[in-house]
Amino acid sequence: MGICGEPTDLTDSFGTSLFVGDLVDVYIERPDKRGAAQEVAGPEYVVHWDSDEEPFIMGLKSSMYPVKHYYLDGNESDKSDYDYCETHYINDKFLERAPEYLWLIRKIKGYKDTVHGERWGSGNVTTYLMDEDKERKEEKIEEVF
Repeated sequence: MGICGEPTDLTDSFGTSLFVGDLVDVYIERPDKRGAAQEVAGPEYVVHWDSDEEPFIMGLKSSMYPVKHYYLDGNESDKSDYDYCETHYINDKFLERAPEYLWLIRKIKGYKDTVHGERWGSGNVTTYLMDEDKERKEEKIEEVF
């Protein structure tokens, strides 16, 4: 579901840049008697299916949309001049004060650390890494058909 390492304009909720193939933790925080508790939706991959659509995080595309916040020297800024950017995912099917409204994303593992055959996420996404020889063989097979 994309080429690992392809850059995106996404960041996690803490400002870390995300690339296709990165593994992220998707969760909400809700207050409880001891402070804040996390409700985890689970680990998901950053993917990019084709050049006609934007990269996205598996499991979030249909129900949520990203909201970017830009900062310059610690103060809120706009996208024309910033040194830090973070992305929150909003589920507008819920009221703004509901815990399910704001979702947080935290990068767990970068695409460089991905292992062939690794499975994560709600869609049971499996990572298949190809070397250049295998890619060339597949390209030749596609050309024949």
